[in-house]
Amino acid sequence: MSNRRKVVEGNSSEQGFKRGLEADKILGSADDNGELMYLMQWKGTDAVDMVSAKEANAKCPQIVIRFYEDRITWNKAKAKV
Repeated sequence: MSNRRKVVEGNSSEQGFKRGLEADKILGSADDNGELMYLMQWKGTDAVDMVSAKEANAKCPQIVIRFYEDRITWNKAKAKV
């Protein structure tokens, strides 16, 4: 298996899942005028794109779940006696 990363040509009309690439992981999230967006990294490339949460939830739900599992924190309240 090669460690080489695929170079994706910069065609501004095709972004996100329209590139035909497989999602690797979510690097972050943002609010775009009230719409939740994810910064998605693609497998085998250095390319990243903003994709809507709706589309990511439908096309790669396990990656979305992993993103939130990695960031969840529990409030450890002290028990009062």
